[in-house]
Amino acid sequence: MDLPALLPRLARALVLAALLGAPLAAAAPAAPAATGSVAGRVLNVGTGQYLTNARVSVRGASATAFTDKDGSYRLAELPAGTVTLEVFFTGLDPATAQVLVPAGGAAQQDFNLTSVARYGQQGDATVRLDAFVVAQQRETDAQAIATNEQRFAPNIKNVLSTDALGDVLGGSVGEFMKFLPGVTVESDLADVSGVSIRGIGGGMTAITNDGAPASNIWTTATRSVDVRSMALNDIARMEVAKVPTPANPADSLAGSINLVSKSAFERSGRQLRYSLNLIGNHENLDLRKTPHSHGDKLGYKIFPGANLDFTWPVTKRFGVVLAANHSRSFNEQHRTLQSWTSIIPPGSPAGTPVNYANPVLNSLAFLDGPRDLTRNTLSVKADWKVGDNGVLSVGHVASRTDTRIGSLTYTWNTSTTATSSVAGGRPLAWDNTRTLGATGRGTLNNNGTNQLINQITDTSNVGYRHDDGRWRVEAGVSRSASATKRRYFDAGFFLQASAIQRFPVRVSFLDLAPGAAIPGRIEVFDNNDQPVDWNNPANLRGNTANNANLYNRSYTNQGFLNVRRTLGFLPVPAALQVGVLEKRVMLDSNLRSETWTFTGPDGLSGATAPIEPYLMQRYRNVDPGYGMPPIVWMSPSRAFRAYQLNPLLYQQTDAQRVSDRNSHIDNNENIKETV
Repeated sequence: MDLPALLPRLARALVLAALLGAPLAAAAPAAPAATGSVAGRVLNVGTGQYLTNARVSVRGASATAFTDKDGSYRLAELPAGTVTLEVFFTGLDPATAQVLVPAGGAAQQDFNLTSVARYGQQGDATVRLDAFVVAQQRETDAQAIATNEQRFAPNIKNVLSTDALGDVLGGSVGEFMKFLPGVTVESDLADVSGVSIRGIGGGMTAITNDGAPASNIWTTATRSVDVRSMALNDIARMEVAKVPTPANPADSLAGSINLVSKSAFERSGRQLRYSLNLIGNHENLDLRKTPHSHGDKLGYKIFPGANLDFTWPVTKRFGVVLAANHSRSFNEQHRTLQSWTSIIPPGSPAGTPVNYANPVLNSLAFLDGPRDLTRNTLSVKADWKVGDNGVLSVGHVASRTDTRIGSLTYTWNTSTTATSSVAGGRPLAWDNTRTLGATGRGTLNNNGTNQLINQITDTSNVGYRHDDGRWRVEAGVSRSASATKRRYFDAGFFLQASAIQRFPVRVSFLDLAPGAAIPGRIEVFDNNDQPVDWNNPANLRGNTANNANLYNRSYTNQGFLNVRRTLGFLPVPAALQVGVLEKRVMLDSNLRSETWTFTGPDGLSGATAPIEPYLMQRYRNVDPGYGMPPIVWMSPSRAFRAYQLNPLLYQQTDAQRVSDRNSHIDNNENIKETV
């Protein structure tokens, strides 16, 4: 870990920022006696929320300022005397005020904005409408904030308030990102795992929290940030930028998504919001315990959840935001995967070209994928106004996510070998309505998979901002660290346990139809051309079991300092900014695969031993979808428990030991970079 080496540099940056921020007005050339300044805050009295990026300008002059996250603004170097200030915020009525600017001094002018059309003449948030209109108004306020943010952004970006869509399933950041303009989500079965901008890929899309890079690793070594553990209730809005400014880190080819956290200074009073919910899906709407393939046990499929966020501006100079989320959701995805291959028909003359317009359906994989995800997050953020023009923010987000996977796959394969394995057997034949496999060349595979994936992420962020209307200083340090562990033996199961055909078979797919997920019929025959029941465990034998133990860690440490000077002597708004940034990233991936061969209870009878003791007992008679009959699945948990009692049941060959060792070496990676 190189954080100790980075901290002194970041600490020096913060000290420099504080030194620059406090005495900057004195360090700068003294303002002429005939000038002064105006400062204040802009409030939406209808919602009690201080407004970010409200435009405050001087009528007839180029002087313009935009409010910070706490709604504060400051206009410096204004000519002494009476000036007219104009305030604009999207969705609210513009406001004006005449202010007397004292020579060499500062005036205070706050603005209370409203919308007569939405809040009435009093502008006190008294809404005399039915409940539907009240809910609609909340969405209107949220969208107005996002629209105003886009209007005055220094680059092209889309902004969406997290209140704009109401409640999102499980308070999931990934579910919300589905609706961001120009963003495509990347899914792991039914879970939103990552995002991509402009189709370039998640590894080239930066995800930040208040500008601090996120580090949230999943089970593969990648730059992509996994979003399934992120909660929504401590996020105020999301900003999607495709065009960076010179002040943005240029480490993302596709673009960036910045999650803007809630601030205590955004509100004029305390606010507590909470919700309780039940999460279920249409396929498993049952309050009783029902079979789950993970662990082959009974479990609930409808789970309670809760969200809470508390905003408390304790004083005018100090405030805190506390947010917590708990959710658990179950989903079951059914899908099929067809493999089509173009080959030369058997018996064709030498030199016959491949006819790619007439492929053969040679493999069908049928997947039943039950899984559930538990997400717990807790975030705390404190904002402190250390001076009239400076704000220090400290925040921490802790996420703990557990994913339980019980995927099951049955695969039928006709093989693309055209000739029979026995004399007089049938050769491979096909047309657009059927595939008739060659005798003895087919395969069957009944595969059960169990996984328990624990994901831990902690993100800390310290930021300082000073803005006196002339000088703006921004500095910050952040650390985002995550770890993912995929567990098997200590969780009580193999990753996979599989069974294959006990004797040679021929597989045929019949009644094929364009666009159909599965054939109309699947038939299996032995070498005597007698029908074989592929769903009868007596026709299968144990094959292999394997693990893929994994422990991935990553962190991203960042520190930055930006100094900006407004050039008020020019006829148009202009500023000059310089800055420095250092980011250190570490990725450590440790994957160890292990494979065993089923050798039977005596260590010798793997080809003949029955597999009934290693089949699902609870997860039976479950509708797998697509009109298929209930399948009797292999159970990784029962196979593992039997192996614990009798180590002869599964044994490793020399080739498997060598392969496992090579896999361990090849998949151990430790990568560090500094930018």
